[in-house]
Amino acid sequence: MYQFYKKKKKILVFIIIIVGFIFVFLDKIFQDHNPSCTVLYISIFYFTSISLGTLFFLGVQNISKSGWSVIIHPIMEEISSFIPYGCFMILIFLLLNAMDIVHIFHWMNSDLYNPISLKYDKIIANKKLFLNIPFFLIRSTIYVLLYSFFYLNIKKLSYKLYISYSLSDYKKLYNRSVIFVIFFSIISIFMIWDWIMSLNPHWFSTLFSWYVLSSFIITGISTITIVAIYLNNIGHFPLFNKNHLHDLSKYLFSGSLLWTYLWFSQFLLYWYGNIPEEIIYFIKREEIYNSIHFWMLIPNFLIPFFGLISSKSKSNYKIVFLVSLILLIGHYIDIYNLIAPDINSGVEFCIFEIIGFLLIIGGGFIYILFSNFNKRKFDSSTSEGNPFFQESKNYKYPYM
Repeated sequence: MYQFYKKKKKILVFIIIIVGFIFVFLDKIFQDHNPSCTVLYISIFYFTSISLGTLFFLGVQNISKSGWSVIIHPIMEEISSFIPYGCFMILIFLLLNAMDIVHIFHWMNSDLYNPISLKYDKIIANKKLFLNIPFFLIRSTIYVLLYSFFYLNIKKLSYKLYISYSLSDYKKLYNRSVIFVIFFSIISIFMIWDWIMSLNPHWFSTLFSWYVLSSFIITGISTITIVAIYLNNIGHFPLFNKNHLHDLSKYLFSGSLLWTYLWFSQFLLYWYGNIPEEIIYFIKREEIYNSIHFWMLIPNFLIPFFGLISSKSKSNYKIVFLVSLILLIGHYIDIYNLIAPDINSGVEFCIFEIIGFLLIIGGGFIYILFSNFNKRKFDSSTSEGNPFFQESKNYKYPYM
C-alpha cells in the first residue's frame, strides 16, 4: 500500500507552514499596516469554502446517481475533511470579535445601537433583530455543527457502503445526500449573509449568496481535479483517465460561466439602477484595489473559457491542471475582494501576508487531506461497494 504521508512528505508540509510564518513575520517587519486577523480570516474562509463546495458537489453526484464520478467520490470525501476544522476556526474568530478582542465585524460595536452615542447608526440599529451578537453566534454555531454532522455522516455512510456492498446502505447515503443538498442550498444563503455580507451592514444584494456559492463549487471542483491528476500522476489512481477528466473539465467550464453570469448580473443591475447605497460596493473596490473587480475576470472567466472551450483541451492533463490552479488563485482574489474592503476602511493588498497565511492554512489543509488518505488506506478501488462503480470504472465519454 502506497503511503501518502511518509516522513519526507510530513517534513515538506511542516516546511511549507514554517515558510508561511516567515512570510507573515517579514510582512510585520516591512509592511506593518494591516491587522493580521483580517487576512487570516480570509484564508480560513477560503479553504473552508473549498471543502464545503466539494461536499456539495459530492451530494449532487450522489442524488443525481452519476455513474462516471464514483471512482473520485473518495477524493471528494477527503477534501471535505477540512470542514470541521475550518468552521471551528471561523467560530473562534466570531467569538473573539464578540468579546471585542478582534475587530472584523463592525456592527458588533454596541455604540452603534445607542441613540445617545455619537457613533449611533440608524441603519444598523434598524437591523438589530437580525444583527445582534447572541442570535448571530447561535446561527453560526448551528452552521458549524450541521456542516460537520453532514460531512461526518455522509463519509461514514460512504465508508460503510464501500465495505458492505449493500443497496440499503446506498439508499441511506442517497437520502442523506438529498437532505444535505436541500439544507445547504438554503442555509448557505444565511451563512454567507452572516460571515461575509454583514461585514458591510449598510449594503445588501439578493444575488450575493448565489454568487459566492458558485465560487465555492468552482474551487471545490478545481481542487478535486488537481488532487485526482496528482494521484494519477504518481500511479496511485490508475482508474482515473481522460474520460473522467473530460467530465470534470465540463463542470469547471460551466461553473466559470455560471460565476461570470452572476458577476455580470449583479454589476449590470447596480450600474443600471445607479443607486448610491448599492454602487458604493463597486466604487470602494475600485478605489482601494484599482478596479480588481474587473481584472479578476481574466483568471475566473477568460482563461477557463478559452482554455477549456475545446473538447481536446478538456482531456489534456496539463491544460486542465493549469486552468484549475489559475481558478483557485482567481477565486482567492475574489474572496479577498469580497471581504477585505469592508473591514474598517479597507485592507491593503499585501502579498507577503497573503502568501504567508495561505501557506499556513493551506499546509494544514494538505496535512489533514493526506493524513486522512493514509488512515483510510485509500486506493483506486476504495469505492467498489457503490452500485455504479463498474460504470465509473469502464466509463468512456462518447465523443472522444
